[in-house]
Amino acid sequence: MEATPAAVTPPLLQAWNAVGTGGALLVEGAELVRVDLPFVAPVGTAVGTHRSRPLVLVHLRCRRPDGGEAVDGWGECAALGDTTYDAEDVDGVWSTLERVLLPGLAAGARSIGGLLPPVGSLESLAGLAPGHPLAYAALETAVADAHLRAAGTSFAGLLGVAGSEVAPGAVLGTADSPAELLDAVARCADAGFVRVKVKIVPGSELATVSALAGWADSAPGNVPRFQVDANGAYGSEDLDRLVALDPYGLLCIEQPFARHDLASHRELAARIRTPVCLDESLDGPAAVRAAVVSGTCSVVCVKPARLGGIGAALDVVAWCSAGGIPWWVGGMFESGLGRRVTTALGALAGPVLPGDLAPTESYLAADLVGPERSHVVPGSGHLVVAVSGDPGMAPVPDAAALATHRVHRLELGLDS
Repeated sequence: MEATPAAVTPPLLQAWNAVGTGGALLVEGAELVRVDLPFVAPVGTAVGTHRSRPLVLVHLRCRRPDGGEAVDGWGECAALGDTTYDAEDVDGVWSTLERVLLPGLAAGARSIGGLLPPVGSLESLAGLAPGHPLAYAALETAVADAHLRAAGTSFAGLLGVAGSEVAPGAVLGTADSPAELLDAVARCADAGFVRVKVKIVPGSELATVSALAGWADSAPGNVPRFQVDANGAYGSEDLDRLVALDPYGLLCIEQPFARHDLASHRELAARIRTPVCLDESLDGPAAVRAAVVSGTCSVVCVKPARLGGIGAALDVVAWCSAGGIPWWVGGMFESGLGRRVTTALGALAGPVLPGDLAPTESYLAADLVGPERSHVVPGSGHLVVAVSGDPGMAPVPDAAALATHRVHRLELGLDS
């Protein structure tokens, strides 16, 4: 049976606020690592095609002040290799971390005699790099990872979801033909995915969605739900194109218009029954609240990096769950480090839709950690993924994998 995790409650936020307050960790240094991981197949979207996954990792080297035991903290940045999704790319976050955030962390560590906790003192560093939530989120994750690892606590344990399982959704890029798309959908269905998200582009969206509906009508066995993602590729002149998708029973239409075109999102939401979901437009908890209250969207995509970190994501999850606003955890084709974190978030109870939480081996040809535990539930045929119970935010990256896929490395001294 699929596990039912604990609900999101104020004590959960209190638990996050308490991370790192129980004991000091001395900061000895930091390392930035750039890796390139190969995709199983190129990932096409309305705004470009990605053939590999470049990633920037933050590695903090700490030590207990009492026994001198070394403690590591790792964080993964969600930025892509270009700016098709966000203004931050891997080169930009590398520069921001090297020149601004890590020196700020070192200064803060010297002022208090140890590693800053992720809530409070560390949050003030975000003001040093406004407009760089992805870079800050990577630093926040590394800091929290070190503190949790030192305490022998897992992120899942902190959230109350240890031992849980999550039914993940899959993400498919654009296809060269309907036949190619449906072959990929059939493979997702055979694997047990409960939801498939398909990228759409202006001009072919109706053919794409009608092909999905036709396949679902005749498919045997597990038939996943569908949602579509436009990555902001449509303009206000395309409203009728998107309205034409309404009869097909999609879970939601994700980010049809540009991130700042909230008026078109509101107009579309008023004209269709299909829920409108925002992703790129939501750059923090305040933006989420404003979008939902104004009727701009009725479903929220929770991406910790885009929102400004785990603390911001938990704030959004708590607010949405309290108000009965459907939410789901979005993916950025993370490595196993980042995917372990988002999978734990996706296990929280509430009005949660299936998230972009497919096992990394379904889209990466190589990873930095071992595969997640998963299995197909007898009877339902649904794939479920186990939430990681490793101490810290996620398992420590494998040294051999880092060496194989490392493109660049920079060591920084951060003595506290």
